Amino acid sequence: MEEKEKVEVEAEEKVEATEEKVEEKETEAETKKDKKNKYKEKIAKLEEDYAKLHNEYLKVYAEMENTKKRLKEEAIKDRKYASQKVVGELINPIDMLTQIVNMPTDNPEVKNYQIGFQMIAKQLTDVLEAEGLKKIESLGKEFDPTVMQAVETVVGEEPNKVAKVMQEGYMYKDRVLRPAMVVVTKKEEIIEEKKEEVC
Repeated sequence: MEEKEKVEVEAEEKVEATEEKVEEKETEAETKKDKKNKYKEKIAKLEEDYAKLHNEYLKVYAEMENTKKRLKEEAIKDRKYASQKVVGELINPIDMLTQIVNMPTDNPEVKNYQIGFQMIAKQLTDVLEAEGLKKIESLGKEFDPTVMQAVETVVGEEPNKVAKVMQEGYMYKDRVLRPAMVVVTKKEEIIEEKKEEVC
């Protein structure tokens, strides 16, 4: 019987050893599962952080590109209109010079001076026109409030036409430097109605 007991004891020990090994393997499996889950969580967190950072990077990059474009457009605009101030300040003196040289005179000496000054005024005007200055053509045209300023109204056959130019207007490239000061025609009834309203 002793042998039988020994065999049973050995069998029990083997069973216990096997159970311990199974338990160890189960524990190892649980530990591996836990580690795997922890790694999955870390990976998910890192992917989320990466997505946030990448999104922020794209936003900053887009802002930077927009700022570059805006600065480039502003630089082009600044270069395009760089001489606007000088051209604007020269308009009045050149207008006065042109008016003076176009005054009628009988004195031959003054006429000679006028011819010389006309040439100078023409050269100055040509230089400014080459820089982008244009006279606003308004006489006989339809009144345009974007480039003209009405200083007076007179009775005329066609309403809303420019009858007289009091002061020339100028454009610099696509900007109005000085609006043309004009006299605009109105129909007689409209002027009479306004007079009656005032009285």
